[in-house]
This record gives sequence, C-alpha cells and structure tokens, in this order.
Amino acid sequence: MVRQFSFLPSAPRATGRDGRTLRYSHWRRYNTFYGLAFTTTLATTLLLAEVYQWRVTGYIFILANRFPGSVALVVQLLAAFFGLLHFAVVCKLINYALRLRLTKVSVSLDILRTWVDMSIPRVDWDLPLRFFFPVLFVVFLSLVPAALWAGSMTPSVSRTVTSGMLLIPTYEDVSMIKEYSMVIGSAGPSLRTQKGFFTYSVGQQQSGQLLSSAASASSTGIGPHVHRKLDNTQFSYRGRSYGVGAPVGLLDQGIASDPSVAGYVYQEEGYVANVTCIYNTTSDFVLSGPVNEWIYAASGNLPDSVDGSEYSNYFGPDGKAIVAIGVAFSSDSPRRYLAIAAGSAYKFLNNTQCEFDFVPTLFNVTVDMGNLNITVTPSATMTDFNPQRNITRTVVRQFELMSNDMTNLYVSLLGEAFNSSIEAYKMSRISASRDPIPEDEAVLVGLTNSITAMADDMLVAYASAQLMVGRLFTPQPAKVYVYALQFGQPGYIYAIFSLNLLIIFAVVFEAVRTVGWSSLGRFNYLDPRDLIIAASRGGADIAAAADDIMDARDRKKARHLWLLSDPDEGNGSLVVNLKGDQEGHVRIVVAEADGGERKMGKEESEIYVSDEKKSRFSFVDEEVGKNQGLKKLKMGIFGFM
Repeated sequence: MVRQFSFLPSAPRATGRDGRTLRYSHWRRYNTFYGLAFTTTLATTLLLAEVYQWRVTGYIFILANRFPGSVALVVQLLAAFFGLLHFAVVCKLINYALRLRLTKVSVSLDILRTWVDMSIPRVDWDLPLRFFFPVLFVVFLSLVPAALWAGSMTPSVSRTVTSGMLLIPTYEDVSMIKEYSMVIGSAGPSLRTQKGFFTYSVGQQQSGQLLSSAASASSTGIGPHVHRKLDNTQFSYRGRSYGVGAPVGLLDQGIASDPSVAGYVYQEEGYVANVTCIYNTTSDFVLSGPVNEWIYAASGNLPDSVDGSEYSNYFGPDGKAIVAIGVAFSSDSPRRYLAIAAGSAYKFLNNTQCEFDFVPTLFNVTVDMGNLNITVTPSATMTDFNPQRNITRTVVRQFELMSNDMTNLYVSLLGEAFNSSIEAYKMSRISASRDPIPEDEAVLVGLTNSITAMADDMLVAYASAQLMVGRLFTPQPAKVYVYALQFGQPGYIYAIFSLNLLIIFAVVFEAVRTVGWSSLGRFNYLDPRDLIIAASRGGADIAAAADDIMDARDRKKARHLWLLSDPDEGNGSLVVNLKGDQEGHVRIVVAEADGGERKMGKEESEIYVSDEKKSRFSFVDEEVGKNQGLKKLKMGIFGFM
C-alpha cells in the first residue's frame, strides 16, 4: 500500500499494525538541514582566521605557489559543494512550505511548474513572464552562495609575523677603529670574502665607494635617494643609512635562509650625523706655496684645533686642481669641524667649512628581502654607546686623508665628486621650480649632502669591519615578516558568515512556525512517482478538463505573455487540488468552482476552473471530513493567501 501523506490535518495517525510509521522518520525529514553543520563550521573557522589573523606558512604555502591551477580547481570544487549545501537547505525550505500549502489551497498547473522550477532550481523558458522572472531571480540567487564561498576560500599571498635573531656590531672594544697611516703596508686589518671587502682603513681602501656616495648624494628624483650598501650583498638603502644596517646580508643567515621571509625589522644603535656647511671667509685654513717644487701646503687653525695648527702637503704643478680638507689631528680634539681650501679649478669650494654633530640614536631598521631594500628611521635618542668618541673622531679624520690621497696632477677626485652632487641638486631644483638658484646655496647644499652621505657610509663601513674582521657582535631579536597564505578576503568572509547565519535563522523560524513540519505529508510534487500515482487516482477528469480548456482557449484571445514559447501554450491555467483519504492516499483532482454544481444549458467546460480565485478547496473528501468545510483561498506564486 502506498501512503503519500502522514496523517489527515484533523486526525494524526499513530504507527500501524505492521510497525511502519506513517510519519516521516527524523532523518528523512531533517537530513538536508544537517549540512549546515559543515557550512557553519567552515564559515566560523574562516571568520576566526580573519579576526585573529591566522595564516598558513611552510610547506602548504610553497605547494600552493607551485601549483596555483590545482589550488584554483580545489577551491572551485569546495565552493560549489558548500554552495550546494546552502542552497539545498533553501530549496528544502521552499519545498516544505509549498507542500504544506498545497494541502490548503488550489493551484494552477503553471504555478505548480513554477514551484518545481524554484525548488530545483532551474530556468523554464516556457513559463509565462509573470512566473518566469521570479524563477529566474531564484536561479540567480542559487549561484550566490558558491560565489561567496569561492571569495572567502581563495588563498592569496599575505604576511604573518614571527620572531628571529641576527647579530649586530658591538662597540665595547673599539681598539681597531683608529686612524691608520696612508703608507703602503700600514693599513688596518681587513678581510675579503664573497660578501665583500671589509677593512678598518676606510678612507684609504674604500675610497672609490665613498666617492661614488659623495657624487650621487643629491638625488634628482622625486622619491627617496637609493644607494648601494658597501658590500656584495646587493642590498640598497632607501634614504639615509645613518651608519646602521651593516648586519643585513652579512650576519642574518638565521632569518634570510628561510625562502618564505618577506622582510624583518630590528633596532640598532648608531649616530645621526648632522652636518652644517657654511662659507667662512675668515677661515685660517688656506693653501700656500709652492713650498718646494710642485709641493703646496694646506695649513691653518680650525675651530677645534688642539696642540697647534693643521698642516699637510699636496702635489700639483700649479695648485689649481687641489682640494685640501683640514681636520684637527690631535686625539684630544673633539674633531667636529672640517675646512676646505681649494685651488682656482674648484674655487667654489674654497673657504667652505662644515660642522658635525653626531647624535647617539636608536634606529628602527626595516629590511625588504624581496626588493633587497633597507629603510632606516630614527626612533629615539639615547646615551652614547662610545663615550670616548673615537669612532666619530676617526670618521671625520678620514676626510683629510682622502683629500690628500684623491688629488693628482690634473684633477681632484674628491672635488669632482662634490661638484657632481652640487650639479645634481641644481637639476632637482630646476625641475621643481623655475626660480633661479643662488650659486652659493647650491654649493653648500650639495656639499652638505656629500659630506653627510660619506659620513653615513663610513659608519656603516666601520660597523661591517667590527662584524666581519673584528668578529665583535651581539645577538639582537628581530620581528620577522613571513610570506603566508591568507584564505579569502574579509568582505566575502563576513558575507558568507552572515548568509549562513541567515539560513540558520530561516530554518529555525520555519521549524518553530510549523512545529517541526509536523503536518508535512509524504506527497512531494518534485517526485514524478508521486505525481503520476496521485494523478492516476484522480481519474480521467484531469485529461478531459485539459482538453476542454484548450478547445475553449482556441476561441479566446491570449491573456498572458510567454518568453520563448507560443502565446498561452499548453494548459497551465488548469486549477487542481489534492484530496486525501483515511488510507493515506493522495489524488490530484480538478478544482471545483465556488458553489459550482452542474448547470443545465451550459457548456461542459464551465464546471472546470481555470482561475484559482474562483475555486473552492477541501483537502478531505466531504463525506470523510464533514467538519472540515469548504474553503475559498487565493493562491499566490509563493503559496501565500
């Protein structure tokens, strides 16, 4: 025996003698809704991952970057699966609601088709337009969950923070940071490796790199000045180095050895070299001579000279190409000044004087491993880590040694480097403003930039020598940024979590409203078996009514519009309803007209209803359930009165 509904609306039935219940089992009724357990778990996990910034690193990250096509395929499959779980619940809610409604109202065949299309969902191009667009809207909505899942699960490259350690220079022992004689064989300790050349004789053995820094100190671009680090690590500074950042690429293997590291940030002690250059027309440091054949003297007192005046010899045929820099020679001098005396070829540098102010500072050093960039920013001033100041005094003294060494018969290499910086500053000013630039201003700014850049690079060179030659270093923690996978974008994650929550609320609301769908029958309009059996139980009246409606419609003008099919195609306006009996059987019958007994003299088709507004309905046969009475209900597309 086929039972197509659980019990009559007025008389619930208990379990039969054969032990079979006429009600739905719990699993059969609610199994679709258990899919929300999977969607809720995943949506909540994605939300927590976004809130707490969870990221995936290591082998999974490498695998995802190596096989992006496979990852995209897996994401699409998972998104389609979870989207299917979501919309299966929505379709089940629609199906249950309309099945309950079907036991209370009459319905036309077009509306029944619409219900089927919305419950699957699918596009039926033969529906009247008034039904087609709502179905199309539901079909479009069925695509939304999968799209939101794809957006919330698609992995993208992000960064996460971990910790690391590198070695930075220590200055507890600065005995090797001192002035070494320019005589061959008297240079300070040095070391040459694949990572570069490191020495304590900075002014003598790294003069080429320092001249390059001086020449390019005045950037002509809009962005920060970018210049190479004084080694072979391929790193560059963006902006000033401030004399720090030496460990980058040298003693950061514990961090740099990880290929997924995006960069890191650490703190290092150093000096901010503030340089101020002026023209001092009363300077006592001047060129004189020749004191001997092709020998010229640069001598005089500086503001910080101690134990006598400064004196050094320069070589040249006439003194025109000489650029002499004077720095106090005494170890008791604070060595805060340098003075320049120049020949006529570099007269724009003559009588210039620069003052140094080295401020002990704690710096934040940011390293970009992908672009090989180092960015240094001052953080806070601090107590001097080298109170004796032999580091800064040695740095300033290198300018005097280089000026003597970089002058030949025809040109001063140091003067040419200063001139390049001055000309670059002029070009940058011309591009920014059409106002004329005073020559003295351009000279002083360009010279200040060169002296500052050279001082910064000398400090980096001594720091590198401490690390690589002296092996004087100390561990320093770093905040390491590691490339990782981020699943989904925040907007999609919040959207899918909200959608999942909305569907749960809809399920709970419907379950409460229908008391757990307690009145739900077994008849399902989506099951062709149920439709065929119920229609067969209704007899031949449905077929006869359909034929009568088609015959009558051929004589009338079409009332509705179709999209792709012929106007008023088919017999979708035929109104039917369900009838149930005590045996649990359902049959589909033609709806009767309200108050519509047969009337003599009328056409046979007039007893058949083609408008649900004019129908009357009772789920139970009148002789079976007399207390049910007759109902006249208007049936809307979504089953509402």
